[in-house]
Order: sequence, then structure tokens, then C-alpha cells
Amino acid sequence: MIEYVSQSAPALAPLFRSQQQFRILAELFGSSDELSVGELARRAHVAQATASREVARLASHGLVITRSLGRNTLVTANWRLPWAKELRSILVQTVGILGRLGEALSGVSGVEEAFVFGSWAARYLGEPGPAPRDVDVLVVGQVTLRSVRQACSDVERELRVDVNPIVVDRRRWSEADPEPFVAEVKSRPLVPIALEGR
Repeated sequence: MIEYVSQSAPALAPLFRSQQQFRILAELFGSSDELSVGELARRAHVAQATASREVARLASHGLVITRSLGRNTLVTANWRLPWAKELRSILVQTVGILGRLGEALSGVSGVEEAFVFGSWAARYLGEPGPAPRDVDVLVVGQVTLRSVRQACSDVERELRVDVNPIVVDRRRWSEADPEPFVAEVKSRPLVPIALEGR
């Protein structure tokens, strides 16, 4: 629980108050769904109490719209803001990349796991440094690099970001004494990409 309390501004986009706020806004502005606070917390990977506090704060400033339905609070992005599209663009091109990559890679047969690594992962996990120029993606499974590149091409076009995929099979990824490249990737920040239905 403590990890949810004092996370600082995200290094990917330090203009946001906290990592939790960043993820919550990304979930809301990344789609047009109206979500319960509980579902929003689950999708944003934050505690429900944190989501409730952030939603109240964001609603008081007009960034989100809330309504009550029974005992639930439902929340959606405020698309009437004059700069809502620009905010969505910032969010989608930063934290929203994970969701888009997850959607794209979920449709590729043979993908078992996927991760973002390198400078993008480091910034996402709060390590300070220059803004990443691209996104390094590692895919584990029995899949061709060509099919992974093809799946990532839509994400590249939509988000205007270069995606550099690498594929390793399960044996190479799971070895007790991995090859130098795999050992290096595992020793640095690594952000899992949620794959639909897995």
C-alpha cells in the first residue's frame, strides 16, 4: 500500500502531479468509456482509494466528469475542454503506448509475453533522464520478428513513435544463466505489456 502513497511525477511527462494521476488520466482520455472508480483503479494499476482521491481532485478542476449510479461513482474524460485532444495526444504518446502495444500484440499468434525496455521503460518507472526517442519492445514466444513488426506498425503510425521490437524464444528468456543481451535486459527497467486474454 505504501508504494501507492508517495510516487513522484512521472519522468516520461513530469508536468503531471504524480504517476497515479498520469495513469488515471491516460485511461480516461485514452478511450471514451465511462468507468466506475473501481474499474478505473484496476486498469490504471492504482489502489482504489488513490483512484477515488485523484478522481475527486480532477473533477474539482473540471478535467473529468463524474456521476453517481447507485453506490458507484462513474467517471469519464471531459471532452468539452478546449485542449482535450492535445491532452489525449500527450497521454497516448506516453503511458498510452502500453495499451496500444498490448492491443496490437494480442492479435499475433505465438506471443507469450511482451515488455517495454530501455529508456522508455526507465522513464516510465521514474528514472530521470532525457525523453526517449523510441520504444524498445521485447516479445517472448514462438513468433517471427516480421509478424511483430507488422503488428507494431499501426502503433507507430498512430502515435508517431518508432517501435523497435526484438523476439526471443521461451528457452532463451528462461535460462538460469542467460546470454548477455537477455541478462542486460532483465537487469534494467522492464515494463510488462498487458496482452488481452492472457
